[in-house]
Amino acid sequence: MAAQSVTLPDTIDQAGRWFWNFLRQELTPYPGRAWVVGRVTIAATIVMLLVMTFRIPNGFLGAFFTLLLSRENPTATLRAGFRIVFVFLIGTLYTAISVKMFIGDPLTHFLWIGASIFLCFYLLRIVDYGTASPLGFGILGAIPLWDATTLDVNTRMEDTLWTVGVVALGVAVTIAVEYVFRGVHPTTDLAEGIEVRLQTVEKVLRSAAAGQPLESEWQKHLVLYSTVGTSRLRRLILRSAYSLHFKAQMGTAIALVGRLIDIAASFQLALSERPGTIDADDCQRCLRLADEVTELGKNLLHGQIPAEIKRPLQEIPSQLPFLTMMERTAALIPKAFSGSESLDTLVSAPLDEEGPAPLFIADAFSNPAHVQFALRGTLAAMVCYVIYTATDWPGLSSSVVTCFITALSTIGSSRQKQVLRLSGTFIGGIIFGMGAQIFVLPYLDGIAGFTVLFAVVTAISAWVSTASARLSYLGVQIALAFYLIHLQEFTIQTSLAIARDRVFGVLLALVSMGVFFDLLWVRNAVGEMQAVFAHNLELFAELAEQLLQTDHIKAIRRIRQLRDQINERFQAVTAQSDAVLLDLSHSRQENLQVRKEIMRWQPSIRTLLQVQITAVQYLGQTPLSDLPQPIALAGTRFEEDVARVMRAIASEVSNKPAPAAPDIRLSAQSVEQEIQRYYQDRGMPVSPQVSDVAGLIESLTSVLSPLYEDIHSTFAAASTTIGAGPKLEEATAQS
Repeated sequence: MAAQSVTLPDTIDQAGRWFWNFLRQELTPYPGRAWVVGRVTIAATIVMLLVMTFRIPNGFLGAFFTLLLSRENPTATLRAGFRIVFVFLIGTLYTAISVKMFIGDPLTHFLWIGASIFLCFYLLRIVDYGTASPLGFGILGAIPLWDATTLDVNTRMEDTLWTVGVVALGVAVTIAVEYVFRGVHPTTDLAEGIEVRLQTVEKVLRSAAAGQPLESEWQKHLVLYSTVGTSRLRRLILRSAYSLHFKAQMGTAIALVGRLIDIAASFQLALSERPGTIDADDCQRCLRLADEVTELGKNLLHGQIPAEIKRPLQEIPSQLPFLTMMERTAALIPKAFSGSESLDTLVSAPLDEEGPAPLFIADAFSNPAHVQFALRGTLAAMVCYVIYTATDWPGLSSSVVTCFITALSTIGSSRQKQVLRLSGTFIGGIIFGMGAQIFVLPYLDGIAGFTVLFAVVTAISAWVSTASARLSYLGVQIALAFYLIHLQEFTIQTSLAIARDRVFGVLLALVSMGVFFDLLWVRNAVGEMQAVFAHNLELFAELAEQLLQTDHIKAIRRIRQLRDQINERFQAVTAQSDAVLLDLSHSRQENLQVRKEIMRWQPSIRTLLQVQITAVQYLGQTPLSDLPQPIALAGTRFEEDVARVMRAIASEVSNKPAPAAPDIRLSAQSVEQEIQRYYQDRGMPVSPQVSDVAGLIESLTSVLSPLYEDIHSTFAAASTTIGAGPKLEEATAQS
């Protein structure tokens, strides 16, 4: 007991310091953040003024959706806005048509609500979140309207239809503001975010080469970007209007830039603790890498494909920790754009000759996990509905929507959103909402004062929402809670019951989700992350095997499906990595280590995919079978070995017996030897087609070989140290 009394205050004090540093790092300004916050605040304030002036029902939705739209560029905002309005219209039409058939009888009305909730949760799994979330808002947001028996049917129908109108208003205002601001500030948020990160790495390298400490400004940038990561940049590229192929390429480049920042932070820390000076060779390597990083930034900023970075075959090992790792990571960035001529014009190839992206994911109607997810969510939401209906407490109706927007596939990720949802409701509803009602609104007598209050709260919410994925959801919930209180009626709101009901509604949803949603058919976040990562490797192996198929048309169709599935699972792995931080269990430290390793390997896997896709693009037009027979056979064996290596990696990651993996470098050398032997025997120069294939094989080998060695050695070390882990190649061979 004495020991506990001594250590407990220290633990609490450390937690407090950690939390304060976390908030400071998340809320620190970065280039472009003020512009985004300003655009959001102006758009939301304009919507508020229009709602109040023209007395538009459900005005909170219009202001709220100004926070959700993509702002990578005006075109992306226009497309995202059109999609939101269209999807919201579908949800409203569904409600308007179906409710007239089922509202007359209490039993059918109850069953309609259950079926509608199930549909929303099911769509949340089988279509993208940007489509499912506004559809869910449109359907679930209308349920309280049709439960309000004090209103006649015409009024309820009118209010339901107005939800589409007010969302369209918010979208239209946001698009107009984006076009105006883009003329003033033409640099896109995506380009600016990548540029400043690469500049930070460059400054770290040049200061190291000069033997000088890093300037305080760039030290702050390094700490900031190594903390917040690249989640916002990933969201920008995913919501952009670019092609799927380019999104995958830029997503890979962004992941590598984020990895480069992380390594640079470790490099800077190791440098500060290292005694003595840096030798001349390492100084030259730092300057060379700084020049390469500078060139990468210029190329990406001006829409040009970065040139491939060549390394000397024999180079003296560096005495600086992490320098070699930085060189390898920087060299991977140009490979992400393999097969492209510019960032605006991608090479036309068989994989690009496809129609619109499918609405549903590949296993939408065959995977039972989707139905299980929908059943869990429906059960939790229906419990909330029954409770607030039975107690005649309609103010708790926000609990149903809370269940929907916090529902994710693992315990950790759901808890993350639930905690942020509750915190946002408390800050926006109690502190800002009730606080304004008690201390501010009694002293206001017009719309001007309320406009200032509204703009200040919106700016705070927008600032928080532009943080990393660990905190951004809090800002959205602060705004939503505040808007629900002050944009429901066309006057200054004085009743404190609304804020109270919102908080209690969120609490009811969190209890219901914790009891039902988090206990059925779930696994922890790190288990989900590891399983998705391993499955991605299996899909990659299958993609490599498609190059060996004789039916090229069928193979190309399957490769398209695999490419999209792999890219989707890349995003799923990244999302689960944030959830691992909140999956509090007895094995937390081990889980965090698994998370760290997977996130270290993920950029290399993404780069490998882009290089493999380039090979598929090329070989789709020039198959291996068209090459001379000895070279074609060697190339076929190489692709078979690529698939075998990927399956071996997947087995190790998923803790299954790992089959013996071939040495991919020897396989690549075999292809090179066959090429030299064939053309030397005939006294002919190597044909351009064969030279291209050799280059693709070299690129694949340069990424895959060190990746396999890294993963294999990591799991081998874990197996030796802990006595548990995957059965590696040696154990399999002995058996």
